[in-house]
Amino acid sequence: MIGNGARVAVLAVVAVLLGTLVGVGLAPAISPTAASSGVAAADLPPPRTGISPVNLTLHGDAVRGWGFSNATINKSGPNITVYYGDTVNLTLVGADSAPHSWFIDYNNDLTVSVGEPASRDFNVPGNVVGEFSFAAMQPGTWTYRCGMHPNTMTGTIRILDEPRPVNLTLYGDAALGWGFSNATLHPSGPPLVVLWGTNVTLTLIGHDSAPHNWFIDYNNDLSMSPGENASPDFNSPATGHIAATCTPQA
Repeated sequence: MIGNGARVAVLAVVAVLLGTLVGVGLAPAISPTAASSGVAAADLPPPRTGISPVNLTLHGDAVRGWGFSNATINKSGPNITVYYGDTVNLTLVGADSAPHSWFIDYNNDLTVSVGEPASRDFNVPGNVVGEFSFAAMQPGTWTYRCGMHPNTMTGTIRILDEPRPVNLTLYGDAALGWGFSNATLHPSGPPLVVLWGTNVTLTLIGHDSAPHNWFIDYNNDLSMSPGENASPDFNSPATGHIAATCTPQA
């Protein structure tokens, strides 16, 4: 554990090198699917490479509500769905002449309480367009509101239980090691650090022509043991190009 709920697993890459190309999916205990999250598949945020912030713009009006644009403002503002651990960057734009703010009303008491993410006032002199960032660290379905107009400016934000899927590419060579590119190969490959429960998809590309496999050496005995995430042998006449799915342990 690191900090307040920042659940982190470190995946140690072992130098049992890989061949031409194989996809290894590391599935979490709770995978980000419509069934597990209760969200329609079309509403799930798409996976993306690395850990990047979620950038959104919201337009607010004291009477009409919130919208992703001035033309789509509605009293029930747009639904926002993010993953646990996402950094969310909001650009807040006033569509009227009234001052506003934005906050997540965890306890649904219509006012900003301690621990609730809340922006500064915007659409006011000195802060006409608001810029606000917060870490999505409290899973659940919540109501976001305007601090000045909590009844007319509302919407739903859902923070999923699982972290955002991560897609990474590793290049490997039996003599040179691992790297995120052919130019960065090294015997001690790059560390892979992800939030606990993250669905990690690795694209593994060989820099040489030898057959290989890939595994996480939990007990550090240099061989694959029961319970350790491992790909089948690949890039060999017997197996060809194989995609394997493994489940990481926290």
